[in-house]
Amino acid sequence: MLTKQLDSIQVLRAIAALWVVMFHTVGNATTYGWTSQFMPSLARHGEMGVDIFFVISGFVIALISYGKPVGLDAARRFVIARAARVIPLYWVLTSLFTALLIFAPSAFGHARFNLWHVISSFLFIPSLNWAGIVVPVINVGWTLNYEIWFYVLFTLAIATFQKPIRSVMIALVALALVHPLREGGIIWNFYTNSIVLEFAGGVILGTVYAKYKNIAPSIIFPLIPTVGLVIWQYDLSFTGENRFIALGLPAFLAVACALYFENRIRWNKFLCSLGDASYSLYLTHALTIPVCMKLIQTADQKHGLRGDIVCLMVIILSVAIAFACRRYLERPMTRIARRWLDQRASV
Repeated sequence: MLTKQLDSIQVLRAIAALWVVMFHTVGNATTYGWTSQFMPSLARHGEMGVDIFFVISGFVIALISYGKPVGLDAARRFVIARAARVIPLYWVLTSLFTALLIFAPSAFGHARFNLWHVISSFLFIPSLNWAGIVVPVINVGWTLNYEIWFYVLFTLAIATFQKPIRSVMIALVALALVHPLREGGIIWNFYTNSIVLEFAGGVILGTVYAKYKNIAPSIIFPLIPTVGLVIWQYDLSFTGENRFIALGLPAFLAVACALYFENRIRWNKFLCSLGDASYSLYLTHALTIPVCMKLIQTADQKHGLRGDIVCLMVIILSVAIAFACRRYLERPMTRIARRWLDQRASV
């Protein structure tokens, strides 16, 4: 099993996070009255950054789990590692957003405080927000609800089955297949959405890479025309029902191609570093973008700046804040949480 950090995956994480940030930056700039010429073209389909993250998540979990022992102790170690990685920063930022929602509600427009919505956000349970949309307090956190769901399935598989990777694959496919069988509630519709197949795609890549130490051309070359045909057919326009086809398959191809070139090209070191900070960038930009937009609007009330310049400034500031968050919040909190959880588990 490979244990070293894969530069291709780190770079792809950085690109995915930047793409999402760019997508949201352009949307906010338009809302605030700036018109951009070039950024909208670059940001188009930026939502696919999320799908790339899901495929990468499935890949990483399969890679680090391949050939590892199973059972309750292995499941416990898996939970501790994932919880320490994901929860601390998300809970801190959710607390900050909740405090703003209570004490400065005007910062969120017409948003209203709802106790259950806050509790469900901390517990990674999908629920309706004040506008009737299934997102947590930090709106981009809906993706973490899927991540945690994937981790829960994997934990159960490690604790129960001798071949957890195969069991998770079956579970993910089964969830997607039962989705159209009946009209369910919020939780049913959320967790059975076909987007869960993106984790399955990542698990396939992770298993192949762990076994053969690369992605062979015989896998890549048939994928390119196949996914290209899908992109042409759907033109990357998607709904909640066809996202796996319209965006998930291109994301699968992107990860596969990145892995194919892992040892064939020299990867950009800055993007590798940004890949390390991609989780911080993904979470903090939900606050960084609107704050930066308000500050720039205060200094440029007549909108003399070009929209592209405004977007570039906001993206740069978002990246800088993400690096700071990674260094001073995410990494220390992850270490503390891991140590505390290990101590609690050994009691």
